[in-house]
Amino acid sequence: MSDPIVQVVDLVSTYGDLIVLEGVSLEIPKGEITVIAGSSGCGKTTLLRHMIGLHKPVSGRILIRGEDIVTMSEKDLYRIRTRQGVLFQGGGLLNSMTLGDNVALPLREHTQLEESTIQIMTRMKLELVGLLGFQGFLPAQISGGMKKRAGLARAIAMDPEILYFDEPTAGLDPVTSAEMDELILRLKKTFNMTIVVVTHEL
Repeated sequence: MSDPIVQVVDLVSTYGDLIVLEGVSLEIPKGEITVIAGSSGCGKTTLLRHMIGLHKPVSGRILIRGEDIVTMSEKDLYRIRTRQGVLFQGGGLLNSMTLGDNVALPLREHTQLEESTIQIMTRMKLELVGLLGFQGFLPAQISGGMKKRAGLARAIAMDPEILYFDEPTAGLDPVTSAEMDELILRLKKTFNMTIVVVTHEL
């Protein structure tokens, strides 16, 4: 097994007086697909939000490449985040922007690339998820499965080291779910990414 790229050590998380995660520890090996499975409401998404630095735990450590994101500065956390991609459960697209602009957004925000280069990279990512030619569509004009794939194209826009999926097949029909699974496997094979999938579906 590869060395861990993500380590969670004795994590405790609460919502008010409710303890959601208590003493959780795990290791995510580099370059592998890791699935965190469990029933709805058991704390999977909460754990994911801690790993990407959106929530601070009550106690415990979260190490990304040996760096503890719980105690690091906002500037250092920003640096770590630019090397991670996240596909949120609903796709997380901005409804007022086209698919092309949604995918290009991280490149415009976090790089100094020329616009022509950003357009080329955007088309490449959309092609990778089977959405080339849909750059000008708004999220409201496409299906749920296409929204997830567009969200995935945005998640990989910066060629992240770690790619997180929050319930990637939730709400999809069996055929579209299988296509998403195949896409995840293809990404792993093509880019050798570390992939973390949070799901309640076996």
